[in-house]
Amino acid sequence: MRAKSVLLAVAAGLALADASIVTLALPELLTALNTTIEGVAAVIGVYTIVLCVMLLPAWWLAQRIGYRTVGVIGFLVFAGASAVCSQADTLTVLLIARGVQAIGGAGALVAAFALLHGGDRPQRQLWLAVVLVSTAIGPALGGALTQAFSWRAIFTAQVPIALIGLVACLIEAPVVAERVPAERRERVERGPAVALACVSAALTGVLFLLILLLVAGWNLEPLEAALIVTALPIGAVAGAQIKGASATTRAAAGCLLVAGGVAALAWLPNANGWWTVPPQLLAGVGMGLSLPSLGGELLPEHTAHDAAVVLTIRHFGIAVALVLIAPIAAHQLTASINHMKLQGVALVLDAKLPPQDKIKLAPKLLNAVNEQQPRKALKQAAAQQRSSFSGADLAAYDETTSRADDTLVAAAGHAFAIAVLIAGAFALVGALFLFSRARWAAGLIAALIAAVATPAAYAYAHHQLAPQTPQILDPCKPRPKPHTGGISGFLQDQALHALDEIACHNGSSREALVLALASSEEAKAYKKKYGVNPRSASGILEQALGLLGLG
Repeated sequence: MRAKSVLLAVAAGLALADASIVTLALPELLTALNTTIEGVAAVIGVYTIVLCVMLLPAWWLAQRIGYRTVGVIGFLVFAGASAVCSQADTLTVLLIARGVQAIGGAGALVAAFALLHGGDRPQRQLWLAVVLVSTAIGPALGGALTQAFSWRAIFTAQVPIALIGLVACLIEAPVVAERVPAERRERVERGPAVALACVSAALTGVLFLLILLLVAGWNLEPLEAALIVTALPIGAVAGAQIKGASATTRAAAGCLLVAGGVAALAWLPNANGWWTVPPQLLAGVGMGLSLPSLGGELLPEHTAHDAAVVLTIRHFGIAVALVLIAPIAAHQLTASINHMKLQGVALVLDAKLPPQDKIKLAPKLLNAVNEQQPRKALKQAAAQQRSSFSGADLAAYDETTSRADDTLVAAAGHAFAIAVLIAGAFALVGALFLFSRARWAAGLIAALIAAVATPAAYAYAHHQLAPQTPQILDPCKPRPKPHTGGISGFLQDQALHALDEIACHNGSSREALVLALASSEEAKAYKKKYGVNPRSASGILEQALGLLGLG
């Protein structure tokens, strides 16, 4: 295998794996560019959509001006756009540069395939390695760069690699344009095409969600998250070694394993990253089985036109997944964080802490929680307030904040659960489109059992091991009291009862009322939802605030 071919393959792998490499930068981009989940999803989505649209036009252009020329131009454009991405200060600039990156990437990929396959001995295995390994290993590379430097380093590092691809194109022998009439090209069958789009969608969708959960939701360092998600490429390499069955059977089994592994991630019991490893290994094995079987065996991949079609199908599936999953994840995260804030207030109000501190403490802890880095914000707020307590009160405070942290972890997992299950459903749909042609051999039956048993086992583990989260009780009904004792405990009970009466009258929860009392933003949201200004004067409310030292 020639060194220049390896260099060209590595550079092509960069363009192909760009979406997965950039994934580890997304949590940092949430805060650095002050955007949303939809915004960071667009950082991947714009590249994917433009690449999907431009692959066949890039092939058409290469037929007329030459693959080597298109490769040189493509890698040059990719390098220039990567440099712009590394310096972007707004999401708009970044997205525009990402679109230009994809235009260059389309030309680079089409040319790389033709140049690698244009010699006397087509290097099929090298291309397969590019397709499989580059996509799977991308997050580890992105995580290492983000941890060591920043999200900008990911794009900076792409520049020299793209330039290496440019040089490799220049020194490769020219490739004669393909002369295969349209009517003689192999037909792309619907079943394998849908399966390829679906399994690509599932893998990218869950990788996007898993990284956000690990880094933004669980507050893991990017390098730690990168090490955890290396389970996916390890599984992919192992899955690619499995031979023997027909391509259809291997592809169907792979789709099932991806579906089962992805679905299991919806029931993670706690914030220990090792819980994600077995499902990732299962999905990785499915990836190693399905992608090589679909691209090149069930779907033709003999010419640059074939490769452009296969890559277009893959990226179409990825784009659909991101467009569907990102808004759902964003909506669920907002809803889960808002509900978690109420649960946190409930924990504080029920804690055995001095009554005069409770209503002041709850908003200080919970209003700090944001959607960009919720766990980090909670930990910082808890650390800031800890010095106000000592002795038995400190022990009660630590217990309360620990339970609040558990509640936040559960909320983050719940926020992404629906989107994760949708990603898993994509892979299941892919398997269904292959079943009619697959042989029900032992391997396929084993894959089906694993795909069902793994999510079931994780659902059971979640039920048994996940921490109990507080319920938001009806303020109109009697509830247990904190029982802190003494005159202060009596006053506390009266004050909390008064808050219950106000909340019951307004139609809200006691917890929502407490948050609204301490924050003008929460007060506006409260008035909009319940039609009542929570800070308006009333005898009962003044009594409650006075008893707790806030009047």
